[in-house]
Amino acid sequence: MSSVQFATLYAGRLLLGISNGFYLTYSATYLGEIAPTHLRGSAVGLVTFQTSFGALIGVLVDNYTTKYQSRTSYLIPLGVMFFVPVFLSIGLIFLPESPRHYIRLGSDVKAEHALRTLRGIKDHSQLMAEVAAIREAWMLENAHSENIRLVDAFRGTNLKRTLLSLCCSIGQTASGVIFFSSFSIYFYAEAGVKNEFVWVMMSLAIALTGNMGAFFVMRLIERRVLLSICSIVNALIMFAIAGVYTRLSTGSYTAAQVLVAMGTLFTWVYGIGQGPVLWALTVELPSQRLRSKTVGLATGCNYIFAWVATYCSPYFINPTAMNWGPKYCYIWGASNLVLGMWALRVIPDVKGKSLEQITGSMIGQPEKNADDTVAASG
Repeated sequence: MSSVQFATLYAGRLLLGISNGFYLTYSATYLGEIAPTHLRGSAVGLVTFQTSFGALIGVLVDNYTTKYQSRTSYLIPLGVMFFVPVFLSIGLIFLPESPRHYIRLGSDVKAEHALRTLRGIKDHSQLMAEVAAIREAWMLENAHSENIRLVDAFRGTNLKRTLLSLCCSIGQTASGVIFFSSFSIYFYAEAGVKNEFVWVMMSLAIALTGNMGAFFVMRLIERRVLLSICSIVNALIMFAIAGVYTRLSTGSYTAAQVLVAMGTLFTWVYGIGQGPVLWALTVELPSQRLRSKTVGLATGCNYIFAWVATYCSPYFINPTAMNWGPKYCYIWGASNLVLGMWALRVIPDVKGKSLEQITGSMIGQPEKNADDTVAASG
């Protein structure tokens, strides 16, 4: 904000990218480790709500600062972004550490205190049962290796869990949401949609209702089923957009209406199913000892694929290049179809299972869940 030098602006952007990478990795991991079993998927899925709400605020501020012809046009949007990290930094002071982190450090007493604070459990026997279940899973995973190394994520039973987590994270880009979020305003403008900023804001606002609905839907529908259904629906939406623009001209009023309607429906379906489920699975599937490393690796791989999609998209849709325009959605329709079929056939059933149960099922151990005891009496 203080400089107009190109190198300084890039340095600032680099710092923002690093902080965002840490935030997405550890916020999702933290939510996954502190939430009770029946709320874990819904809680982690709220990461999608965070990004959608932030995007809505960003577009809203950008829309009303475009009238300024000075540096104010971008200084105001950048200044607004200070509020969130300041608020989070203060709030984090009052949050306890994850009980699973304390187990990793060998401090059962602190883990018990963290559980009491997070869950409001007062019965000492219930607390001890949950701490014991977490410790047992931790010891089981450390039976073959005491040191935690990233290479362990690609060995033995961890290999399957790591690959599933990586694929779920990359699925965020495969859904086409990166394309829509990055190029929706330009996309609408090229398609002849008037007041494109307003339509994008309306689309994001409607998507937020899907994000909020996901909190309840994920408690009712199995993860892979919900992901498969939403992916297939969004594949049909993408094919519909591309099909309309194959038959009609880019400047057609009817085609523009279809684009806005289908684009809005796409973001809503993504918000209620694909985004929350993919985030939840990315966090739930890795082993306890390698979770933060695996989630970080998965998020990084998704960033690479997102960069590739962002880099290639202008060449497909720009009139001076390949000039596909909205017909580019054929590619994203196909990727959504593949994602839906893959989810139904490959993703394991983790709904209603604690992180320790998931670990047990992955390595062929009997399932145990202290959460069941807590939930039954709570």
